[in-house]
Amino acid sequence: MVPVNKLRMQPIYFLTLQSSLFIWLSMGRKAIDDIRRPQILEHFRQVVNDEGIHKASVVKIAKNMGVSPNLVLHYFASKEAMVIELFDLIMDQYFAYLSQAISIVPKGSQRLKALIKIMFGSGINRELLSEKSYYAFYYLSLFDDQMRFRFNRKYSQFTDILITEIESWASSKANESPVDVTKQAELLLALFEGFTFKANIRGNGDYFAEFGDYFIGKACTLFNFDLDDVVK
Repeated sequence: MVPVNKLRMQPIYFLTLQSSLFIWLSMGRKAIDDIRRPQILEHFRQVVNDEGIHKASVVKIAKNMGVSPNLVLHYFASKEAMVIELFDLIMDQYFAYLSQAISIVPKGSQRLKALIKIMFGSGINRELLSEKSYYAFYYLSLFDDQMRFRFNRKYSQFTDILITEIESWASSKANESPVDVTKQAELLLALFEGFTFKANIRGNGDYFAEFGDYFIGKACTLFNFDLDDVVK
């Protein structure tokens, strides 16, 4: 005969076992989600870059992955949901790269120079933003409130980064005339957006090589930097 105290413990034991199993399964599903969702977004990005946002259907994304469309819809309720998440992913990647790249440079004029060089130079930032998908989302922002909100948030983030670095530079020049850091940040961002857009319209990498140093020089005139000291 099983002792009474053991009989009383059995429900608690099975409840604990069920809870542990549920937690384990939940963690397993989350791990799969963490892999699958980025995979789907990457294939979505490829389809948009190859065929355009208007042709990037769930069926084509699934075909590109070699899976059923139902699997894509299991993780994303619609194409619109993928658009939002892919844009957020691109921006997160870009700002993570930008922050890491300038964090290793001393604050002040050196870091601001490095930031200008990154913005108008060739490198990973070109790969992250010089894509058809980025400008497809830009087009959507003209008509979609969610995308417009995200682009405005992106511009605010970028402006805040620029303001922080310009203020750091300006603080070391206390004896000179005051600097309107907000206007300088807005001008620098507008120059960057125009440069990047024109380079992508040209459709080749020659524009960066041909005009990159020129735009860096124009950006440097805002802060009286020596161009040779920036581009070397």
